[in-house]
Amino acid sequence: VEALTVVAGVSGSGKSTVLRALADHLGPRASMLSLDDYYRPKEELPVDGNGETNFDVPEAIDHVALHRDILKLGRGEQISFQSYTYNKDLMTSELTVVEPREWLIVEGLFVMCYPDVVEMADVKAFIHASPEIRLARRKDRDRCEDRCVNARGHAPQELDYQWKHHVSPAYSAHIEPHQAQCDVVIDNDHDWTPGLKQLIEHLEALGAS
Repeated sequence: VEALTVVAGVSGSGKSTVLRALADHLGPRASMLSLDDYYRPKEELPVDGNGETNFDVPEAIDHVALHRDILKLGRGEQISFQSYTYNKDLMTSELTVVEPREWLIVEGLFVMCYPDVVEMADVKAFIHASPEIRLARRKDRDRCEDRCVNARGHAPQELDYQWKHHVSPAYSAHIEPHQAQCDVVIDNDHDWTPGLKQLIEHLEALGAS
């Protein structure tokens, strides 16, 4: 790995869409790590005042393991891990193998919260969307009739609770404050393509230096 890019953004900001386009552009030159695959086991996760598991805090991520894997890739070593299943029995974990490439993209809600990761980053990007847009996207993604569950095993009432008590507070406390530290901010209320173009220009310029 010659260069590291970290990409932050809250739930509903459109990270997945932007990252797919970035991966398509970089092709075999890049590997990607997602913080989702570094969640701690449910029994180790914090709970809120109502006893509900809170996935939306930086300490929910095993950032020591994340840092270790970034260093391994930086040394040219292959890494492997079991994909995360959101602690849901409906999902099956699979072995994921990541090869060292020219670029390493690390993405996730709290990627900017870990100083030992941030200090290694060559480019820092933030995907922004307004609260109204983010909530609409999340509801559209997770739309489900009463008593059914979505692909991640969440019932509608659970999703509403998480948004109010976990997702929104996490954005204010742990995500939005880092936006000013980023080299590129991608505005994804409507059209993310200009921001992605700017990010790609940063990456290509660094690769040419």
